[in-house]
Amino acid sequence: MIGVGGGPVAGPVAGVDPAAGFAVSGEVASAWLVGDVPSSAAAELLATLDAEERRRAVRFSTAEARRRFVIAHGATRRIVGECLGAPPAELQWRVGPQGKPELVGPWTGIHANLSHSGGRCLIAVCRERAVGADIQRLVPGLDVLGMARRYFPASEARDVADAADPADAFARLWARKEAVTKAAGGRLTQVLPLLTPPGGTVELASAAYRVADVEVPAGFRAAVALAGADEFRVEVNEWLP
Repeated sequence: MIGVGGGPVAGPVAGVDPAAGFAVSGEVASAWLVGDVPSSAAAELLATLDAEERRRAVRFSTAEARRRFVIAHGATRRIVGECLGAPPAELQWRVGPQGKPELVGPWTGIHANLSHSGGRCLIAVCRERAVGADIQRLVPGLDVLGMARRYFPASEARDVADAADPADAFARLWARKEAVTKAAGGRLTQVLPLLTPPGGTVELASAAYRVADVEVPAGFRAAVALAGADEFRVEVNEWLP
C-alpha cells in the first residue's frame, strides 16, 4: 500500500506485492481517502466485518450512519489486508486501555488508524511507528473563536482569531490535535492545550509525536501523526473498491 502519486486506485492497493509484505519505512505514512461506494461494494465490505463490528453497525439510528460505518471499517480491512497479504475478514483488532485498536492474532506488523467525518474517511498506515489520522469537515456556523479560546493555547487561539478564514485555521489545528491523540492512544483533553505546529513535534507524557497536515478535498481538513520526533512524509491516494 505504498502511495504512488495521489491518483485513484481501484482493486488491490497500488504499490504492494502481497508476497513481499508491507515495506514502507518509518519515514513514510500512507494515507487513503475513502468516499462513497456503490451499494454492491458496500455489501462486500459488510461481509468482511467481524461480529463486534456488525453489532456496532446495527446500533446506529440511521441507515446512512450504518452505511458510513461499514464503508470505513470495511475499507480499513481491505487496505490493511492488502498491506499484509491477509484476507480482510481474518484480521483481528484488540482495543487498548485508552480505546485505541491494535492488530492482534496471526496478522500483525503494521499500525493503522482511521477517521471519518461528513461522508469522507481517512485511513493511515505505517509499519514501524504508531499512527493517528484525523479528518474534519468544516462546519458552518461553528463558534470557532470561542472554542479556540476555551481549548487551545493562547498563541493558537490568536492565530485562529487573526486568520483570514478562522474556520479553516481552527479545523487544521483540531485535526492535528486529534491525530496526535490517536497516535498516542490517549485523551484529547491532554493534547488540546499543547502547541501543534504544522510539521512540528508535540511532547506528550514524556514522549514525542510528529504531526503533518494532509491534502484533502475542499470542505475538509486532515492530519496524520506518528510516534517519535523524526520527520516523515505522507503519501495520499484515493481508495476505490
